Amino acid sequence: MPGVHILTGEYSHLRRWSLYLFARYLELPLLGWSYHLLRGRWKRWGASPLLRAVLGWGVAAPFGYLGDTARPVPYPQILEWVGRLEGPIAVGPCRCRSTHHGCDHPLETDIVIRTGVAAWMTAFPHEYRLISKDKARQIITECHRLGMWQMVFVHCPVERTNEYVICNCCTCGCVPYVLNRELGQRHYPFLRGDFVSHTDLERCMGRGDCVAACPFSARAMVDGQARLVGPCFGCGQCVSACSEEAIRMVPGARDASLE
Repeated sequence: MPGVHILTGEYSHLRRWSLYLFARYLELPLLGWSYHLLRGRWKRWGASPLLRAVLGWGVAAPFGYLGDTARPVPYPQILEWVGRLEGPIAVGPCRCRSTHHGCDHPLETDIVIRTGVAAWMTAFPHEYRLISKDKARQIITECHRLGMWQMVFVHCPVERTNEYVICNCCTCGCVPYVLNRELGQRHYPFLRGDFVSHTDLERCMGRGDCVAACPFSARAMVDGQARLVGPCFGCGQCVSACSEEAIRMVPGARDASLE
């Protein structure tokens, strides 16, 4: 898209300032209102089809398609990805959980990278601190042990490479996840990850742990075995849940057919 790098390029001043303005003035109100309308104290109003249509088409869709969305990354791959990052890394309180206070998962899990470091440390200098790659991997590992998964958020998602933060997500507290699940992929789209799950049916014992672990409802029991029955976003939660080690993440297959 001609001229898009003026806003989206990694060293673009416009990108840095657009992220700063988003972080400082827009992010927290959007997260708080969305959570409380869909899951929190205003959910009776949020159940209204009219209000959901307004929220979906008027707020979530423009923002998700043009402003900000996420791509899940499996745990082993996100650790490798952090190791390849260049530049400073910082951590601060999860913007979702610090806004709605509706989740008991760890708070200091918002790992900003690249342009996000300057934007968020400028917007919230007393909340964010610089950390090493090892510390970032330690935070990710601790969250993984708690059953959380990682998503990289992309600014101006006309490109897939404008990542500025690694979020440690959960079904109870991640507001973008709630938007995606409550309003649908059409209204708040996530980017498909670079991996898709594949099940070795000869090893699958049909316990169903992967079905319960999948945050995107992409897996179900079929004829006594766990199968991929919906779009896989590539978070890798099913792999961690499978005690038989019957599932692996296959790279470069985000448009693959279902099993």
